[in-house]
Amino acid sequence: MLKQRKSIVGLDIGSSCIKAVELTRDKYDHVITGYAQVDVQNEAARQDAIAELMRVAKFRTKRIATAVSGKNVVFRYISLPEMGEDKLMQAVRLDADKYIPFDVNDVELDAQKIGMGTDATGRAEMKVLLVAAKRTVVADHSRMLTELGLQPVAVGVDGFALGNAWELGDMVNPGIQDPGRTVALIDIGATKASINILRDNVSCFAREVPMGGQDLTNAIARRLGVEPGQAETLKRDAGDQLGVVQEACGQVLEDLGNEVNLSFDFFENQFDGEVQEVWLTGGTALLPFLEESFEKIFEKRTKTWNPIEGLKVRADNVDVEALNQLAPQLAVAIGLAAAS
Repeated sequence: MLKQRKSIVGLDIGSSCIKAVELTRDKYDHVITGYAQVDVQNEAARQDAIAELMRVAKFRTKRIATAVSGKNVVFRYISLPEMGEDKLMQAVRLDADKYIPFDVNDVELDAQKIGMGTDATGRAEMKVLLVAAKRTVVADHSRMLTELGLQPVAVGVDGFALGNAWELGDMVNPGIQDPGRTVALIDIGATKASINILRDNVSCFAREVPMGGQDLTNAIARRLGVEPGQAETLKRDAGDQLGVVQEACGQVLEDLGNEVNLSFDFFENQFDGEVQEVWLTGGTALLPFLEESFEKIFEKRTKTWNPIEGLKVRADNVDVEALNQLAPQLAVAIGLAAAS
């Protein structure tokens, strides 16, 4: 008897754009069987936008994996005495109030061992990544989807969805990623940038920076003296004003790049290693001059990442041209679906 096909929709609810990718596992393959995205004006319009997106997309499943992000999500890197994985969560819960700015009873907690080290006395200790998300935010996400007749099966975190998408890419493109390589995945949305640094596909550092495409739009509007809507259009397609738009974006990109470099410094000090490559995703990754600008700032190989590379696509239910054109925006959605 053939293994039953399992489909799930990764739903990336951004502040200005909602993206959804349906992945179907067919034996050993991951197949994109649905894709849609829609712009959204504000938070109040999200539920209606999701309803419209689901109507247009004609996905085969109502099972949804989504994510939370922003100020209601906290990442902490902590050290604990060596212990079994089965005791890790218990230890984290007992001491969580030392590391997070929320009441422990008000959050959903998760923890992952990311390596080993030694303390000041030479005793072995575990390096642990702790993630805490406000329980009310997770519940609100789930409730909104349920009210739309959908079935939320997982609520993750944007940054870790990037890691899941990268790991899936390694699986469908075996041998392309070098063993031992340390990469930084940077997803730049409208209002924030999510950073995830991986070594051998293990997340060693994650952080969010409250800067994104909206800051670039505002800089263009100021520089050219135009309305934000026109500035957004120019950002997406500058035409013969490319040079002026690039100049207008220069300071914002430098500020964001410097914040990312601080993350690289922290990682390199904590983990005795160096980030070797930077891969860019998100709507801002479509900027024609982003790779060049960041490569100068980071002084590292910097490329735009296509998270659907190597995945099969069911063309009869997917606008393949749009999917390929906007693929750099889909890493979070792909990662959410891949992990569920």
